[in-house]
Amino acid sequence: MTTRALATTLDPGDPAVRSDAKNLAERLDGNTAVEAAVRSMLDDVAHGARVVVLRTEDEVTPADAAKLLGVTRQFVDRLCEDGVLPFRRLPGSRHRRIRVQDVLDVAAERDQRRAGGDALRAALGA
Repeated sequence: MTTRALATTLDPGDPAVRSDAKNLAERLDGNTAVEAAVRSMLDDVAHGARVVVLRTEDEVTPADAAKLLGVTRQFVDRLCEDGVLPFRRLPGSRHRRIRVQDVLDVAAERDQRRAGGDALRAALGA
């Protein structure tokens, strides 16, 4: 999924990995944004969740972008075709690659629209 392979894969099913993640998360007691993000990831691993860290410049397939957005791959294809989600084609191929940052931008825009709709409904008393 990323352009560079991870040197180590953490198995959240391994009790030792979960315990180590829990212990490390408990030692992070600062309030910086970085510590909060790392603590959140470690808490997820401690509770058995798989965590994937992507760089914004990495590229993903439309199927991976769909997973990140919580939509179908066909919907991502439509976003690409409509120009909402920028992509590039692999040389000599019909296969698409989408930058993670572009996926995050689409997700943020969608969340912002939803928040606006929720605020409007609340103001109207619906």
